Amino acid sequence: MLEVLAYLFEAFHSADGVPELPALARQLDAVGFESDDIQEALAWLSELSKLDTGVYADVPDTPRYLHPLESARLDEDAHAYWHYLEQGRVLTASEREMVLDRVLADSQSEIGAERLKLLVLMVVWRKRDQLSNLLIEEILFGRNGATLH
Repeated sequence: MLEVLAYLFEAFHSADGVPELPALARQLDAVGFESDDIQEALAWLSELSKLDTGVYADVPDTPRYLHPLESARLDEDAHAYWHYLEQGRVLTASEREMVLDRVLADSQSEIGAERLKLLVLMVVWRKRDQLSNLLIEEILFGRNGATLH
C-alpha cells in the first residue's frame, strides 16, 4: 500500500487534488497496482478524509510524555520512532495528539514502527509544507526497496 501512497504523493501536488475514490481506483488499476493495495490505500484515504483536525487547534505546545496506555500500544521499534519524532520536534503539538489518538483508536493491539509511520503520514498528509513534505518523503521513499514512480 505504501507504494500506492508514494505514487499519489508524486502524482498529486496537493492532497485536495486527488480525484474521487472510484475514479482514483480506476486510475491506480490502470497504472498497474494490485487490487488489494489499491483497496487498502483507498480505505486509508477514506479514513484520512474523516479526520477532524479542528478539535486539536488549541493544544498547547508543551512537553508531553506518553500515557501508560499509549506507551503500551507501541512496540519497541515504534517507541524508537516516536522518540525520533519527539526529539526532532517533527510534529506540532496538535499533530502529536492526533497521532496518539489514532494509535489508541487503531484496531491492532500493538503498533509497530511501520504502522505508526502510516498514522503519522495520515496526520501530516494534507499539510504539505516543507517539513511535512520531508517527513512524507522519508516515510514513503526512505524504506529499503522503495521506488519512485
